Amino acid sequence: MTTSSDSIESPDTAIGFGFAEIAYLIRRFDTDAAKKSGQVLRLEEEVRSDPICIAGGSSLLGRGFASVEDDLELEGPAVPTAYALSRAMRWTEISLVDGEKTDTVVHVESDKVSVLMQPRTLATWFVFAQDPDTSGADAQLSLLQEHRRTHPEGTAFIRVKTTSGEDHLLIRPDGLGWAVGKVIDPTKDVEETAGLDTSDLLAWIRQTRGEAR
Repeated sequence: MTTSSDSIESPDTAIGFGFAEIAYLIRRFDTDAAKKSGQVLRLEEEVRSDPICIAGGSSLLGRGFASVEDDLELEGPAVPTAYALSRAMRWTEISLVDGEKTDTVVHVESDKVSVLMQPRTLATWFVFAQDPDTSGADAQLSLLQEHRRTHPEGTAFIRVKTTSGEDHLLIRPDGLGWAVGKVIDPTKDVEETAGLDTSDLLAWIRQTRGEAR
């Protein structure tokens, strides 16, 4: 399987996949990362279902995202999507809250391909390629800045997961800057740090991702 993300045309281009198609892509690869992807995307039952995965493979074939030689071979945008899901090292659930609703984005990062996945109607997933010239932390910061631009009072919650653990960060606007919070002790209130500028927020995001601040 190739590892290029070129099949997803650009970071601004969304490719839609049905849940059965995503389940098939996850089940196709027997890796710890694939199993974790199934958990994060809440598709564990679908991944275990033979009829659903057969339907997913059939749908990919019918859409031109797979072809048949000796076996079903993935093509087009299914290739980088499958690679990210089966080789991911980090999964970040980003919840963007605007008071009326919550939008969720799942950032799936592997060694060579990273994608942003957003759930849509009828359990479909829209997949965007992350710009390879942008770091994962910067990509997440960009999402938060856009959310604030469209919803000035909007808040966010990021939950970073690996196969060995997870961390989280609460984020809200604070005047012209930002405030972040963490639940250190479930029996106590959130411990908040306010008065942050954008570079401070980026440092907190990096720390939550397990990177140096």
